[in-house]
Amino acid sequence: MHSNYCDIPSDHEPDHGNETTNVMKTKDAGTLCDPDPLSKENEKLQEELRETKRDLQRERWGVHRIADNDSLTKFYTSLPTFAMFLWLFSYLKDKCERMTYWTGESHTLPGTDRTRARRSHLQPIDQLLAVLMRNRLGLFVQDIAERFCIAPSTFSKYYTTWLCLLHKELKFLNPFPAKDVVQRTMPSQFKKFPNTRIIIDCTEIFIQKSSSLTNQSLTFSNYKNHNTAKFLVGITPSGIISFVSEGWGGKVSDRQITEESGLLDLLEPGDSVMADKGFTITDLLKQRGCYLNIPPFLRNDHQFTVEDVYNTQEIAQLRIHVERSIGRVKNFHIFDGVLPLSMIPLVSKLFQVCCWLSNLDVPLVEDK
Repeated sequence: MHSNYCDIPSDHEPDHGNETTNVMKTKDAGTLCDPDPLSKENEKLQEELRETKRDLQRERWGVHRIADNDSLTKFYTSLPTFAMFLWLFSYLKDKCERMTYWTGESHTLPGTDRTRARRSHLQPIDQLLAVLMRNRLGLFVQDIAERFCIAPSTFSKYYTTWLCLLHKELKFLNPFPAKDVVQRTMPSQFKKFPNTRIIIDCTEIFIQKSSSLTNQSLTFSNYKNHNTAKFLVGITPSGIISFVSEGWGGKVSDRQITEESGLLDLLEPGDSVMADKGFTITDLLKQRGCYLNIPPFLRNDHQFTVEDVYNTQEIAQLRIHVERSIGRVKNFHIFDGVLPLSMIPLVSKLFQVCCWLSNLDVPLVEDK
């Protein structure tokens, strides 16, 4: 009786085993019901990340960054006013809506009506802004892509396509001016040289050295001690760039580039060309009934006459305008460094586009 009684738990005695079980169940239940603090933290971080992405999307670059701000427009695009930027886009709008984006050498080139590229990620006006910023500031492709929230390959497609479009349309807007136009806009500073049709000079930009020994030789400039692309630039007496040659290897002489660039075919009898002493083209101009104004060379007596000194000063004061004009083009900072070989096929278009864009700036020569 006693042992049986002891084996049966009393109603008043605590059941320690059951109590332990209940406590464990309670703990387990609490573990299942309460969220993991780490999960809460992860959700919070993910929400902050999504909010940051939304903020970045709102802050992506676009034409709103320069809207109605002439100072920023000048800094980022080289165009003097935001109104000028809008005018340029308005002029190009119909053409850019029909253009085919460049996608590589094996695909259709820009300007054809064949296969269309898939829908672009940027609005056309923002594409134009991105291209102008690349030229003006010399930004890397990766930098532009990050600013506009697009892939670098996408911007490369935009850049090549828009550069070709700008070249075609700006070339149409910048023909070689007629003789009467040059005469009507002749500044009074040129009264001693009234027949001046064009002032010429050459300039060079650095390019990457080619692996081809032949190309290395053709592009190496002894003057710059570097591989370069060389251009002949001509301006009217009023300071407008009226002629830009194709790019030549830096080895070419000033005489050769003048003779073969096509400039001489645009001149008319009686025209005067102003240049520096490096342009030994008097005989070439004489064949076309034109003449050359350059600073006089030192004579056998090893001393300039008073007249020679005055002529040198007068020509130098007028010829400086072509150097100032080229200086405007060099303010496109894409020319600051060394252009890679991948851009050599576009180097002529790039330089000419920058020249013609500089013509949209305020007048270079003010009539006194």
